Amino acid sequence: MLDRGLESPYGEWLKRWDEFGRNERTLTTHIPCADFYEIRDKALIAHATQIDPDGGWFRVPMEIQREVWPTEEYELAKSLVDTSLPEDDLFAGVRDNA
Repeated sequence: MLDRGLESPYGEWLKRWDEFGRNERTLTTHIPCADFYEIRDKALIAHATQIDPDGGWFRVPMEIQREVWPTEEYELAKSLVDTSLPEDDLFAGVRDNA
């Protein structure tokens, strides 16, 4: 956002994150889903008690989200099926064993 001359909605949040230290995580799964961001946002807005529809989450223009962060990320905590990392499918191995 800053590189494009826009105000970042995450400035204060990132400051607090740095002050309290980050817990480094190992992201193991990257799911391409930029084509579905409008649907994701509608689902999030439907849960207004969990996420503020006027909050920072929705202030980044969709075209920037798609370009800069086109994936959703996850951390594999446990798997009961064979897997290989990094993953790009949340159901890899499950379909074969269902």
